[in-house]
Amino acid sequence: MNIYCTNPNCPHPENQVHDEYLNQRNHQQRYCSSCGMTLILKTRYLPLEQIGWGGFGKTFRAWDAHLQQQCVVKQLQPRNTSRKPFSDSELELIKKSFEEEAKALRDIKHEQIPQLYDYFELRVPNESQEEFPKELFYLVQEYVQGETLDKELNKKGRFSETEVLQDLGQLLNVLKYIHEKRQVIHRDIKLSNIIRHENGTLYLIDFGAAVKRKLEPKIPVEQSMAMGTPIFAPPEQLAGQGIFFSSDLYSLAVTCICLLTGKNVNELWNQNRWIWREYVNVNDNLADILDRMLSYQPKDRYESAESVITALSGQISLNSKPSGNRENPRESEEFSQTTIRNTTSFYLRLKRLRKKVFLPVGLVLLGSAIAFLIPWLTHPPICDFQNQSGFSCGEQILIPQNPKIADAIFADKIRGTTAFGQKKFNQAIAYFKSYLASNQNDPEARIYLNNAKAAIAKNPLKIAVTVPIVDDQLNGSNDIAEQMLRGFAHVQDNFNQNQGINGRLLFLEIVSTSWQKNKIRQIADAIATQENILGVIGYYTSDSIQEAAPAYDGKMVAISPTSTAVRDSAFQLNNYIFRVSPDNSAAADKLIKYIGYQKLNKVAIFYEPNETFAASLKKEFESVVFLNRKQLVNECAVIQSTSEVLDCLQHAKESNAEVIMLAFSDKVARIAALLIINQSENITILGADTPYLETVSQANIPVDKLRIAVRWHRSNSPNSKFEQESVKLWGTGDVNWRTAMSYDATMAMVEALTRTKGNYTRQKLYEVLNERGFSADGVSAKVQFNDLRDR
Repeated sequence: MNIYCTNPNCPHPENQVHDEYLNQRNHQQRYCSSCGMTLILKTRYLPLEQIGWGGFGKTFRAWDAHLQQQCVVKQLQPRNTSRKPFSDSELELIKKSFEEEAKALRDIKHEQIPQLYDYFELRVPNESQEEFPKELFYLVQEYVQGETLDKELNKKGRFSETEVLQDLGQLLNVLKYIHEKRQVIHRDIKLSNIIRHENGTLYLIDFGAAVKRKLEPKIPVEQSMAMGTPIFAPPEQLAGQGIFFSSDLYSLAVTCICLLTGKNVNELWNQNRWIWREYVNVNDNLADILDRMLSYQPKDRYESAESVITALSGQISLNSKPSGNRENPRESEEFSQTTIRNTTSFYLRLKRLRKKVFLPVGLVLLGSAIAFLIPWLTHPPICDFQNQSGFSCGEQILIPQNPKIADAIFADKIRGTTAFGQKKFNQAIAYFKSYLASNQNDPEARIYLNNAKAAIAKNPLKIAVTVPIVDDQLNGSNDIAEQMLRGFAHVQDNFNQNQGINGRLLFLEIVSTSWQKNKIRQIADAIATQENILGVIGYYTSDSIQEAAPAYDGKMVAISPTSTAVRDSAFQLNNYIFRVSPDNSAAADKLIKYIGYQKLNKVAIFYEPNETFAASLKKEFESVVFLNRKQLVNECAVIQSTSEVLDCLQHAKESNAEVIMLAFSDKVARIAALLIINQSENITILGADTPYLETVSQANIPVDKLRIAVRWHRSNSPNSKFEQESVKLWGTGDVNWRTAMSYDATMAMVEALTRTKGNYTRQKLYEVLNERGFSADGVSAKVQFNDLRDR
């Protein structure tokens, strides 16, 4: 939330936009990171935590000091694709339109819709370092204590038919109210916009689409970021051809089929149609109703929520409160038995018809099916994990849409994956090229484009690339996954443009690796069973590569670009695991040399317990501290709590520490790094690669305050071939060490494939990489491996 320090003596009042933190000891206070003064918005709203973000701004859970209650504050910013400031007259029009829409939103009063409490606008102070002054608009709404349906689905798995019917009933009543009483269309119904209160009542949230649309005065409707989430949105909404009451019914039906099947929405859309019925067995009446709600043309859907309620009449009790079925399974059982009795006579008639008509026709159809399947069996799908969750070679999108990318642009990526899944590779190429022309910095689409070309060329060389993808952008970032994919895609693009090896192009199967150990092993086992996949590149953390390693032992090579824990008794990897990043001993050596150069002696270590990388870095750093006769004055464990960080800082200060070394995973570094940097006063902060985060690099950190030992930095070779090609490929030279190391790992794999001299087997690939004289061209140095298979 853009809040600025009001202390006239604050040294950096303008730098508070992204630089606030919550003191966990007092949940109603935030403090300026420069002077410690309490920050507040409009004299009453105190931010507690950021709970969402998108193309228009951010969403915060906050405390209303006047009403003494929690609330939700949405910060919205007008959008202008020309990147020019709005004129005063344009701003006045935006303000007026915002106020009109906000008033309409305030008039929506329903027990299952969070109430709008307040709305206002603020201008960022002129002393801000922004290119142009910002006009920011705010909505303050009721806070609902509960969990969104996407999180509930992830925890419990798919919903029963009875549960979906109950939830559908609740939401239809909400739509009936907003459509008939308020003439409002929601425009963005999806799992993450529905919250189940602790008492079981469903709340439909995020009614700001109409408000957001008014903040885009110069943007065509089809390019609007207020047009909903593409895969949940109906075709007419994506095409900018207007929206109808039935548009909300379409999105509600998509939500229901996700709940019924328990599958990611992208898995249910194939060949330009919804394929959900094959994954679940539900009452025919409910299935037909949902399919009609999912009709492509608005005129083919139900005209109103009331019409759906009528169609479902007798199946569910459509009151606004949830029934007790979730706590009383007997009621669910009775419902199922009633359904079975009602359909028995139908199936008896069907059985009589089967002998007379269906059996002869069925034999003819069976023969046709066999004839159809023969070519499929001899030419299996190009993707080894066709339409499986967490796997894609081009047939589905794994990285969610970046809110900064307009729906009309992203639609080409969706069309490209649909065509790829249908083996229409030339169409897929055209769509991916069109998409990349508007958003060239998307490595997933670049890989899919090259895969489509490889599929046309026939007999590609297949490699799996594993990256940590978060499927909910509101609760995590995919910057690490995209940084790694850029390195993979860079090499693939060069290799395929040079016609590969004797016309055989590189084909990358993207695999989303879970953070859960058991799932990492399951995914690795699945990859190992696919003989077409010659090798694996990826696994971001040392923990993940260690967990996956047994699946590849003796079977296939895996090259990790970014694992850096030192191989020892605590961290063991088999001979089939190669790594291209120098290990933590190199980072520890660089850091201690810097301490010596600065003539610093008293050292504190903040570390994350039970994390392999952090434990290894801590161990290596401690050893060089003692070897160089430095004094270790404090060791402090940090997991995720801000109060832990503040306690550790206090102990370090009391110990007169001159240096604090951070041994954290990326997850903890995101939470703690800026806080430690800003509150450590005159103490120097050191770290390996994990504090190398976008939030840190964008902060106003004094020179010599933070020193990080990274495996590569673009300042080392700003005019290198790698840098020049990166600018051409991605439209920016802003690539980092993760991209560079992923590039090096892929170069090592490609060089090994070249040296097999046509013997493209897993074992030959391992033998080539294991040769003493093996080397490959890297970003800034040759890639060579020692006896441990490390660089």
